[in-house]
Amino acid sequence: MVQYKPPNREYEFILREVLDVEKELTGYEGYEEATWDMIEMISDQFGKMSEEHWLPSNKDGDEIGAIFENGNVTVPPSMKKATDILIESGLTTLFGHQKYGGMEFPNVLSVFADEISCATNMSLGIYLGLTKGAYNCIYSHGSEELKETYLPRFLTGEWFGTMCLTEAHSGTDLGLIRTSAKPVGDSYNLNGQKIFISCGEHNLSENIIHLVLARLPDSPKGVKGISLFIVPKFLVNKDGTLGKRNKVKCVSIEEKMGVHGSPTCVLSFENAEGYLVGEPHDGLAAMFSMMNTERIGVGLQGLGLSEIAYQNGLAYAKDRIQGQDLKEPRNPEDEADPLIVHPDVRRMLMRSKSLIDAGRMLACWTAFAIDKSEKDPDEKVRKETGDLVELMTPIVKALLTDYGVEITYDMLQVHGGHGYIREYGMEQFSRDVRIAPIWEGTNGIQALDLAGRKMPQHMGRLLRRFFHPALDFIEQNKEDTDMKEFVVPFSKALKGLQKTTLYMAQKGLGNPYEIGAAATDYLRQFGLVAMGYMWLLMLKVAFSKREKDDYYEHKIILARFFFERILPETLSRAITISSGSKTMMSLPDEGFNSNSQFSGVV
Repeated sequence: MVQYKPPNREYEFILREVLDVEKELTGYEGYEEATWDMIEMISDQFGKMSEEHWLPSNKDGDEIGAIFENGNVTVPPSMKKATDILIESGLTTLFGHQKYGGMEFPNVLSVFADEISCATNMSLGIYLGLTKGAYNCIYSHGSEELKETYLPRFLTGEWFGTMCLTEAHSGTDLGLIRTSAKPVGDSYNLNGQKIFISCGEHNLSENIIHLVLARLPDSPKGVKGISLFIVPKFLVNKDGTLGKRNKVKCVSIEEKMGVHGSPTCVLSFENAEGYLVGEPHDGLAAMFSMMNTERIGVGLQGLGLSEIAYQNGLAYAKDRIQGQDLKEPRNPEDEADPLIVHPDVRRMLMRSKSLIDAGRMLACWTAFAIDKSEKDPDEKVRKETGDLVELMTPIVKALLTDYGVEITYDMLQVHGGHGYIREYGMEQFSRDVRIAPIWEGTNGIQALDLAGRKMPQHMGRLLRRFFHPALDFIEQNKEDTDMKEFVVPFSKALKGLQKTTLYMAQKGLGNPYEIGAAATDYLRQFGLVAMGYMWLLMLKVAFSKREKDDYYEHKIILARFFFERILPETLSRAITISSGSKTMMSLPDEGFNSNSQFSGVV
């Protein structure tokens, strides 16, 4: 019953017409092959593979799931086949560096690939996303020997990667980890146990390369004492062939709400052989290069599930006959009209579509900045775009996953009772996407990162990377007749965000609770303003081409819905923030308890 088509036209609009990636990026070293013809060819190949193999295997992943037996995990045969087809296509090499056998395509194009992967089979997308993150981490921090050993095999799909952070007694607070690493010659013996390790054991690849946080014997307490190690499932011989099984074992896998095709493992390390990545005690910084990649990737999980849910919600609303148009019947000869005539159904559909379009643009815009921060020959450009990426990463992760949950539930609602049963697929989307706001630092942690770290960092330098171009856009377009109805409310929303930022900076100096209490509302306010800016960038193109194709006129209508029905939420968020932390922190701990019996007081 589930249907899906890759949103190729949407990506053509964003990548080719708004961002003009071919013109902007093909001049960078290593990106010369990223012409639009090549982008189209790869997109078509990836989209076809996802439709024909990934999507059909998604149901098996959910209903059969990953199976644990005697320390081994197997996935459904259809998922193994879908993975093998991807590897055979060579698309796993797409974003790797040419030196290690990759095609070295721009990061901005990975948004397309990641969205489609997660839309058609989120469980499979997790394996590949973790491998890409492990690749980036070793590339950025590993020795040349480690790079030569591991990176080419990540790209060929022979080996997959994981990240091993969490322990039973320490979740987000990584300073509490106890896994130890003892030097033994040129390697280390690791001992400890990690939980919640996505894809920690499986049969999709020949080897699994674990990136593990652990403590050296002389390590200081807290996060400053954490080091990072490569711990392969099978040891690697000098010639690159696989050796004996390492002493890392999957103890169990979790019974989960969703993404059943992706095992969440408990891993035990008992004198497992590992190799230091980067400098001693600098592991958290190294791991963050992987985590930031993963955070944007998790945001795209929210986007991908939103898109497939929307496509199926729209199809159902057009097909399902239920009730009549409130003004006059659309089909007088029939007993009822399709659901799409009803205002509340249209509200859910338009809200979803306007948020998906803006979220996709935001993800591409941020990934575009990643490419510039890595490749631009001008050091100033690299610095400024790097600042922008730092600022936007928690927003992309939290905003797209929060909206992913809201949109999938709205599309389930469009289906009514049919949304609640398995046949239509909507309940799986709702279960699968729910992990995304929790993964890679819960969205509350992302909000604290934005409000507590990114906002004051370097005296507000990161904020200026967003505020300045947005203000410049307003100045350049405030007299534009077409753009005025959008520029004016955006200008007010941007000024409101600046006021909120100043308020929080002042209040936070005297009371750190103020930042904590406001953080989630601040991220949503900032995210909505950022989405408004993305709509302005898209509108500039849409107005210039509105006479050529209805597609552009439809974009303008969707933008109008966003500015009239969604952007005003920034006002309520600002009011909530201005109420401060006093009420939130005043209720004593025992005040949260529910009375279990009557007190007898009358």
